[in-house]
Amino acid sequence: MEQVSNTTDAGSEQSASNSRLLEAGWYVIGFLAFLALGIANLFYPFGDDQAVLFFAAKELDQGARLYVEYWGNKQPGLYAFYLLACQLFGFTEFGVHLLELIWFAVFAVILMVTLRPYFQARWLSAVVPLATIGVYYATALEDELTQLEILVAFPLYLTAWSALQALEPSKREGTSENEISGKRMVLLFFFSGLTAAVATLFKLLLAPIAVAFWLIASFYLLREHKVSLIGLLLRVWTPVAVGVVLPFCAVVFWFWQHSALQELFWTSFIYPPEALFTSPPASKTRLVTAAAFMLTNLAPWLLFVVVAIVACFRKQAPRMVTLLLAWILLAGGLFLIQRFSWWPYHTLLLFTPLGILAVFGIDKVAAYVGRFVDFGLSQRSGWLGRTAIPAMVCTALFAIPPTASLTGPFLAKARVLISETMMAGGGLMAYHWKVNPNYKRIFESGRFLTEPGARPGPIYSFGSAMIYPFTGRDSAHKTAGFSWEFYVPSQIRDILASLEEKQVPYVFVERASFRLFRRRPEAAAYLTANYKRIKKDDGGVWYERLP
Repeated sequence: MEQVSNTTDAGSEQSASNSRLLEAGWYVIGFLAFLALGIANLFYPFGDDQAVLFFAAKELDQGARLYVEYWGNKQPGLYAFYLLACQLFGFTEFGVHLLELIWFAVFAVILMVTLRPYFQARWLSAVVPLATIGVYYATALEDELTQLEILVAFPLYLTAWSALQALEPSKREGTSENEISGKRMVLLFFFSGLTAAVATLFKLLLAPIAVAFWLIASFYLLREHKVSLIGLLLRVWTPVAVGVVLPFCAVVFWFWQHSALQELFWTSFIYPPEALFTSPPASKTRLVTAAAFMLTNLAPWLLFVVVAIVACFRKQAPRMVTLLLAWILLAGGLFLIQRFSWWPYHTLLLFTPLGILAVFGIDKVAAYVGRFVDFGLSQRSGWLGRTAIPAMVCTALFAIPPTASLTGPFLAKARVLISETMMAGGGLMAYHWKVNPNYKRIFESGRFLTEPGARPGPIYSFGSAMIYPFTGRDSAHKTAGFSWEFYVPSQIRDILASLEEKQVPYVFVERASFRLFRRRPEAAAYLTANYKRIKKDDGGVWYERLP
């Protein structure tokens, strides 16, 4: 009997060791696959938005004050991200995308670790980075990469997760099962406030999502733990408020120290309603395009999202699922109210909660099927029995197909990168021109400015900001010119006054900005009276100042 017992124990230990080894394999493979998807985008060229932010980073690095010597309509967080990326890793596309990859690599590890307890098959947390950031990396092109809507997924997730962790019972010895540590709750909600502040420093419009997380957490505390309203004020909303206020105070102090506080206030609160009043609304076609972008890229995962929602609400929905649904609903609402934009990249805000829900769905389906299928690999009984091998096989059957859908886009990106930079020997320029033909159009259009006969001085572009680094010229105005449609009338007048004061030798109107002449007649009239058209090509039209 003793020999049988020892044999059984040895078999159990061997089975547990094999299970741990296989589980580790899930995480290694998942993380390496995520890294491969990210690396394929490291040298990707900029879209127009990214070009403006890159130009801003150069200006800020040379001493320009944000919103004073350089002005853009984004919040400070995004400019800080681009500036930090360029200062750490160089003023190139690679430098920006490398910091983005590091940002998301840390996020991927946090997703893997923090979501383990929420799945029956815990190793499924290894799939979450692929279902969220992996889908983004596989499908995003130059206009979607390094947009704030995907970058803020990291701090927003931490905001939700820390609020949920604050609701967990204390694990200290001698406490009851439902007792929550007041000190731990205060610290976690303080941290939740900090991460929410980081997200809203990228975009103030995201604040309602964080507030929804805290309201849901307060509801759970009132219903399940009988916390009083005074207790909520002291343990939830006060530490949250402190966590939010501290980063904002630091930002306000910085702008005050640099005599730019008034400009920060104007950009954050005065400009947006003025711009919405004067800017043209987006077309319904763009709304359809944005919806198609999201649905197409997430299609392999959406069935599991439905499964997760149905399965969770057949019983009481887990807290994490409730917060994810609140994220989805509010992000969808915020997208719809931005009726002057409706750009496809705005839907990136939905990728993370939908991806996590999809893995919840995979977990539910695999658990259900696993109750009936043994695969002949063990004599266990029930799902997730003594050996996890059959469970992992069953889980893989449902996790691999949507994950495999990322292979095609990844190979397409990798093939172009390798063929253009290595096999064809064209280097990064050839790769950039292949991936984003606008790079070639803009570069060739402005080449004459680098020739000896070109007049010196700053230029101004109504269009792509890449014209400035491509020609080595500065902007004649504190704006880069790309977002001219969203400039208020006073800004247009200031741009024209700057062109007059500095006697700017050349003005560029990119071909995508030809509508300038219809929507900004004052700018068209000024160009007609003071400039002559000297060049028109695939990039756009160049105007030279009259003598």
